[in-house]
Amino acid sequence: MTRSAASVMTFPGANILGQFARSLVSLTKAFKDRREVMNLAEFDERMLKDIGLTRGDVVSALAEPIHHRPSWVLVRCVGRSAHAFRPAAARNLRPVVPLVSRI
Repeated sequence: MTRSAASVMTFPGANILGQFARSLVSLTKAFKDRREVMNLAEFDERMLKDIGLTRGDVVSALAEPIHHRPSWVLVRCVGRSAHAFRPAAARNLRPVVPLVSRI
């Protein structure tokens, strides 16, 4: 005898309980992220520059609301600075092929 999905009984608060569990997991990840970013705050300017960040990036990430993940702010900061410092030739989408003429 097989049971279909429709025959499985669920209790009325299952959806609410699942949403609460997801929120709790998300909040736990945000706290773990915040703790890791706080470790970055202990780095000196040279170490932060090596990974593409500034002190202001770390401070602004920690200024996010407690339920946001500050590492996402830092990822955007690194992407922004990496794009800004890329040479103009690297930003060109089409490669430039020099013409060779035979003399």
